[in-house]
Amino acid sequence: MNRAFDWKFWAGLVISAAFLYLALARVDLPRLWEIIGSADPFLLLAAAVVVLIQYPLRAFRWGVLLAPLQATTFRNRLLATLVGFAANCVLPARLGEFIRANYLGASEELSGSSALGTVLVERLFDGLTLLAILAVGLYVTEFPAVYGYLATGLRAAGFALLSAYILLILLLVGFKWKAAACLTLIDRILFLLPKRFRTRVMEAVWKFSLGIVLLKGARGWFFAALYSCAVWLFAMIQIKVVAVSLGLDLPFEATFIVMAITSLGVMIPSSPGFIGTFHLAAQYSFLVNGFSAEEGLSAGILLHASFFLPTVLAGLGAFLSLHIPWKRLVSEEGPAE
Repeated sequence: MNRAFDWKFWAGLVISAAFLYLALARVDLPRLWEIIGSADPFLLLAAAVVVLIQYPLRAFRWGVLLAPLQATTFRNRLLATLVGFAANCVLPARLGEFIRANYLGASEELSGSSALGTVLVERLFDGLTLLAILAVGLYVTEFPAVYGYLATGLRAAGFALLSAYILLILLLVGFKWKAAACLTLIDRILFLLPKRFRTRVMEAVWKFSLGIVLLKGARGWFFAALYSCAVWLFAMIQIKVVAVSLGLDLPFEATFIVMAITSLGVMIPSSPGFIGTFHLAAQYSFLVNGFSAEEGLSAGILLHASFFLPTVLAGLGAFLSLHIPWKRLVSEEGPAE
């Protein structure tokens, strides 16, 4: 794990540096700092509050996804969510997802692997909502001719993600209804591995499959979808508030394409905190809406800061209230095991 951490960390730094260079290469730095300095601090504070509102919504949705598996407390789900998202900001390889699953497992006497299964289902809801946002963004945005290639790339990315989510749904259904057959298939695929290691992998996959619980009844599906839409609506409101703080006349319908492009940007492996990839994606999302490179990058820097700083601070406060050693949160098997 340490070796994986090292190479991913350094590779991420190189990628982030390259993307930052591309974002800065086209801007006039004095003009960039001038635009950033003109931002309304009270509106930036409001944007940070909008970001923090998303975490209780995520905790409520996680409760809906966990309900068929086990009843959990809102407090523990919220603390786990805050710590996990803060960890994603400062650690590579999305380790925050494992950390929040481990914490919930420790605090609720639940298998950390099972909790991770519900995180996968949660990400499925996020991904499908993002695809809907991308579709709306492509429909309402008239791309300038010079950025026509970007529209083509976004459509290709959308189809690729849709294919990936269809495969993920098939995987979830397969584990739910034919778990034994799926486990047998995985065991055969791993036949070259040492028996001891293969046994540990199969045990982890089995525990993970226990967390893949399909929602029962229309009420569960309705509230999971409702909370997903609410989370992403507040994310787009944050974009609008930051734009207004800079005096940029960004129509609310334009926030759909900004949200889609920046979300796809952070999927690119990078240094912790999505530095560089987020900023270049945000810059391009404003360029296609008719703003200058300086205005786009200024918006990207402030969008990132209004997400990063409150998330890390709230996550640090949540971690200090956990009373769980850090090594237990980042263990491979999870504290519950």
